[in-house]
Amino acid sequence: MSTFHRLLLALLLPITSSHAEVLWDNWYVESEGGTPQNYYNEKAETKGDRAKIQVNKWIREGKRVRSENLGATAKNSPLLEPLFYNFRTQVNGEEKIIDGTVSENGKVFSVKSKVGIRQSRPLRAEMVPKLFFSSFFPVWIHKNAKRISGVQPIEFQSIVEDQIDDQIPVYRGSAYEMKPDAFAKETRTRKLRIEFNRIVAIWWVTPKGDAVKVEVPALGKTVVLTTREKAEASLQP
Repeated sequence: MSTFHRLLLALLLPITSSHAEVLWDNWYVESEGGTPQNYYNEKAETKGDRAKIQVNKWIREGKRVRSENLGATAKNSPLLEPLFYNFRTQVNGEEKIIDGTVSENGKVFSVKSKVGIRQSRPLRAEMVPKLFFSSFFPVWIHKNAKRISGVQPIEFQSIVEDQIDDQIPVYRGSAYEMKPDAFAKETRTRKLRIEFNRIVAIWWVTPKGDAVKVEVPALGKTVVLTTREKAEASLQP
């Protein structure tokens, strides 16, 4: 078994140690123009020197619902240095798989992808300092909560795992704490202004860092924390 496949197997195996800490296991509904478009489950946990996140999403496409699954692992540190991830979805009835791995002591990021039986050209890029997988953004908030304030925006950069095609783009962003509004006071959350790839979103997050609500005004999108039952019912006719 190759090193790559050992890493992938480790990603897919559940964390079973009693020392594992589940940070959150949340369900969300994302709406556009007030109409639910998808729902997802986000589970974040840490174990020793590793942090792991699993995001399973169900997306409305006409009269059908398509699923996406993303599992990622990083170092359990404030920088959340990437280690590896696996992304799966369906494209025109065929399975699309993207596998990303960081090697050579964190210096090189490699990506392999395929749709059906068609393998894409492998990609390699040098790692950029202070770069993390975008799926870990709520965990990054959790680990950098004290650094995020209303004095000066904290900058970050990340790789969006499912947006890798013929190149590996790196997106920049910033986080800034805003004054609490009525919703923040009612839910005892922090109100953050997040700019990512030149798109501004407002996040209301718990002290742990997980979102209670996210609004993206320019896109008319809203993400709301809910129960599993309400999430699964959101896309029903």
